[in-house]
Amino acid sequence: MYFFVSSYPLLQKLDALYKIMNSSNSYFTFFIIEDQLKIMVAYDSENIINTYIKIYVKKYTKEKVTISTKFMIDILTTFQNETLFIKKKNNVLNIYSKQGTYEVPILFHKNLINIFSKHISIWNSYSIKFTLFSNILLKILNRTLFAVGDKQFKPILNGVFFKFSPYEANFVATDSFRLVKYTIKSLKLTQYIEFTISKKSLNIIKRILKNEKKSNIIIEYKKINIIFHFKNHIFSCPLINGKYPDYNSMIPNNNNLDFSFIINRLLLLNYIRRISLFSKKKRNFIHFHYYKNKLKIYEQNPIHHNHNYNLKIKYKPIYDDKKKIENIKMGFNSQFLIEILSSINDNLIYFELYHSNKIGILRPFYKGNNKKKESILILIMSTITI
Repeated sequence: MYFFVSSYPLLQKLDALYKIMNSSNSYFTFFIIEDQLKIMVAYDSENIINTYIKIYVKKYTKEKVTISTKFMIDILTTFQNETLFIKKKNNVLNIYSKQGTYEVPILFHKNLINIFSKHISIWNSYSIKFTLFSNILLKILNRTLFAVGDKQFKPILNGVFFKFSPYEANFVATDSFRLVKYTIKSLKLTQYIEFTISKKSLNIIKRILKNEKKSNIIIEYKKINIIFHFKNHIFSCPLINGKYPDYNSMIPNNNNLDFSFIINRLLLLNYIRRISLFSKKKRNFIHFHYYKNKLKIYEQNPIHHNHNYNLKIKYKPIYDDKKKIENIKMGFNSQFLIEILSSINDNLIYFELYHSNKIGILRPFYKGNNKKKESILILIMSTITI
């Protein structure tokens, strides 16, 4: 391995990978393809990311070189933007500069070699390709990832479900306490494709997207694996094996709706944040109490009754066919509500209470018959009902 490369562009590439992988114990693997240096780094045995940088190759070889991520970055930060000559000799990667020669130890990790060999074979396998705009993918992640739990008994619930069709695209996430269904009607594929990507992999993608604004992403779906071709990076990750639950069956029928109201999203969000600061409990709950045509929203803890505040809102009581519902009390986890309200960008939200199902549903409220090209529905389980 013999090549020339500019120090600053190489440092930029390595530093970007280092921040994306968010791990100090990672390793870079270098190998040359034509006039480019391919740089690969493994987050674990399944999540692989790589990038390329143009180099001048003095002597082409097929060998791979693995070095410490942080050590290589620390060395490159000591150089100004100058051309470096890099040459592999025995178990050392020599860096020749104007100031002298520096030896970087080469690490031998049999597991890394096996991992990269496995992923190269996956990349060469059959795939279904489609394109997604980077801003759209980022919006999908911002609207769904918060609802994925950290620990699940069912692995399939550890990620976001992607479902594409010739009619629309749906993106679903749940932690069994919350469920979000985000639909983009204008996003259509010529065939049906569905898969689930883990929260860990999607968080890596989210970090990549910080530097990949306003660009097209080519996605390769390979049934057990998926590859994202970004402008500056290529990311490969596994798909979660299993069938995603029937999420539509979890959403209650509108006929079971007991009470609904419209409220300013920021008003409710800031109110919940405010009373959470006064709470002595790490996990506090917000009560929604509808009684005799009045709606009161307050904290569960009676010690802080002086912080209760009857928010001024628009509300619409719903009655069943047999009797008028006069008393409904439902409580929701305040942190869950904060995360839900933060994921919505619209000014007004429509809050539905399904008392008999112990479920609340939030969605943006649009005036008139404004048909949106996208929609979002967020379900939250009630912790207490009276």
